[in-house]
Amino acid sequence: MTDWRTYLAGFHARNPGITEAVLRRARSGGLTPYTWLARAVSGDRVLDLACGNSAMAATLAEDRSRTTQPWVVGVDTSEAELRAGRERGRGGPLVRADVGALPFAGGSFDAVVSSLGLVVAEELDGVLAEVARVLRHGGVLAATVPSAVPLRAQDMRLLPPLTARLRTTPQFPAGGEMTGLGTSLEAAGFRVLEDARERFAFVVRTLEDADLLMRSLYLPDTPDRRRDSAASWLAARAAGAGGEGVEVATPIRRVVAMKSVESDVGGLQ
Repeated sequence: MTDWRTYLAGFHARNPGITEAVLRRARSGGLTPYTWLARAVSGDRVLDLACGNSAMAATLAEDRSRTTQPWVVGVDTSEAELRAGRERGRGGPLVRADVGALPFAGGSFDAVVSSLGLVVAEELDGVLAEVARVLRHGGVLAATVPSAVPLRAQDMRLLPPLTARLRTTPQFPAGGEMTGLGTSLEAAGFRVLEDARERFAFVVRTLEDADLLMRSLYLPDTPDRRRDSAASWLAARAAGAGGEGVEVATPIRRVVAMKSVESDVGGLQ
């Protein structure tokens, strides 16, 4: 069984900013996963949960469609990621803390945003209870998590042989699809407003691109030689495609939920 706390601490100490390096280049039309998530965020006081190097705070600050810029507080367990965010002068305070024991008073925030943060929670119900506590009544949680869909026919020609070289798919403490997320949100006192999925794609043109993508994946039991083999195969496919490279699908799920006294929306699993 994976010791996720130790694995994640080491991964982000070695690779601060690597998640942003990939997601900034993952595209669906003119959107990245960050800008797609930012569209669901409103309010003056925002908590960025499991913020990493504070990429979401930067995205919200760059959004010129907002009449006022929110005050964004980031919280994460990785000092290396937080240091990378501070060095880039991003957002408001960046706080090192356990997302399951947030150091904020109840009702402190209008919104909580989390880019791929919930999927690394080992105790999801406890984290959601804390999110509900620090949100004001009527406040909104907007979060993205990985998804298996949507995919295109071309993805089904690329992903199975790539996975075969890794001999696994990316792993997460909360599970890849988070099939029980809707139930957990309702149990924590949220009403689900949206559950959407979007296909983003990371374009690989060089071995460096392929290596970056492979190193960004949580693969706790995968030796480096398998990552290297997968990266080399992917780079060879890209070279065969000419200057256009190859798209590696990165499907993302966006869930938006409002803190409510009642949970009257069912059916989301």
